[in-house]
Amino acid sequence: MEFSADTKSLAVALDQVQEAVEKKSTIPILSHVLVEASPAGLRLAATDLEMGIRTFCPAQVKAQGGVVAPARRFLEIVRSLPEGEVRVRALENH
Repeated sequence: MEFSADTKSLAVALDQVQEAVEKKSTIPILSHVLVEASPAGLRLAATDLEMGIRTFCPAQVKAQGGVVAPARRFLEIVRSLPEGEVRVRALENH
């Protein structure tokens, strides 16, 4: 999976799904966000098993795919980047 997106748009989308991310969970996957890249853009999803949130973020997708990433850490990284475009690539072995 590989895509480029505006840092501000990606941060907004991550912030939206963050509302459904479990704060303190005994199930580690609930603290993560699912990021799926398709020709249409990015779909982001998160759940705490009681509520789920899905949102869309415009992106230029170079390679389709999906990845599950730690939601808070991913948002922190995106927020720390300068305004502009960010390129994200998930390696096959991760």
